[in-house]
Amino acid sequence: MDIRAISQADVTPWAELMAAAFDRPQETMVQLWPWLQQGDGLLAWGAWDGARLAAQYSCLLTSLWLPGTEEPARVGMSINMAVHPDYRGQGLIKQVSQPVYAALAALGGVAGVGFSNAAGVKVDRHSKGYGYQVVGQMQPHLVMLRRAPHALPLSLTAVWPCQPWAFGALPDERVRFRATAVDVQRRFAQHPFRRYQFGVWREGEEVCGVVVYRTLRRRGAALLAAYGAEMGELLRRWATAVYQNGIRYIHCLTTPQAALRPHLHALGPAMTLPWTRTPYFLTVKCLDEGIRPLLTDFGRWDCMGGDIL
Repeated sequence: MDIRAISQADVTPWAELMAAAFDRPQETMVQLWPWLQQGDGLLAWGAWDGARLAAQYSCLLTSLWLPGTEEPARVGMSINMAVHPDYRGQGLIKQVSQPVYAALAALGGVAGVGFSNAAGVKVDRHSKGYGYQVVGQMQPHLVMLRRAPHALPLSLTAVWPCQPWAFGALPDERVRFRATAVDVQRRFAQHPFRRYQFGVWREGEEVCGVVVYRTLRRRGAALLAAYGAEMGELLRRWATAVYQNGIRYIHCLTTPQAALRPHLHALGPAMTLPWTRTPYFLTVKCLDEGIRPLLTDFGRWDCMGGDIL
């Protein structure tokens, strides 16, 4: 096997591997490649059997806000690790992940982070030398909207709001992903094949808050992300708007200390579900041992389902 970086010239074999590994159309995977290159960039390495890409590992460069810091820390978001079915069981993930994390460390990265599904978390727990630690399982919540909250409805749209945000990062004791207006627009509005809806709180020419969601069957909505300085009021306004549009329940995934979690009960009867059909786990690979106690404390993280790529 030849272990080397994956470049723009390798898009076709990369898309072929992704299509085979995830049972998706190859054309869809071709669309995904340029989207992954946006922003801070992508680190991707592969194992090549001649001209065939047998395995690939990649990290999307991004940043985390850490308590007590004035600048976000660089991290790599582990995404789409894949081994072709013909090459599984050969330890290729370890071989292709090592140069990715060496490159991340050389760029000043302090950790790799990821969200693993049930299959991926088996790799995290049992692969020798891979180095990821399972921090905790994202918790599913259900909110029943029996009536509209007493709040002004915000506007619901499929079009990204281009006005400037009237708020920025709010420092506190939680660990959270950087989320500027550009970050959030790139993540959701510019995705090549997933479609999202937005609840927008505007005051004049400024945006005071944004909620990202998708509609579900049977009059439901998946609450994926919320950004704003007044989280409780933002969620009440969004819930009022979606209720007026026929939504009767809300589903969301969060870490235990997500900023919006305390506000769910103000929207209607809320419960944490004991089980989910598609569990996701927050995982961490520390490159700076000094921050391991912080990043492996699940109670310090502020994440939602929209953080899962």
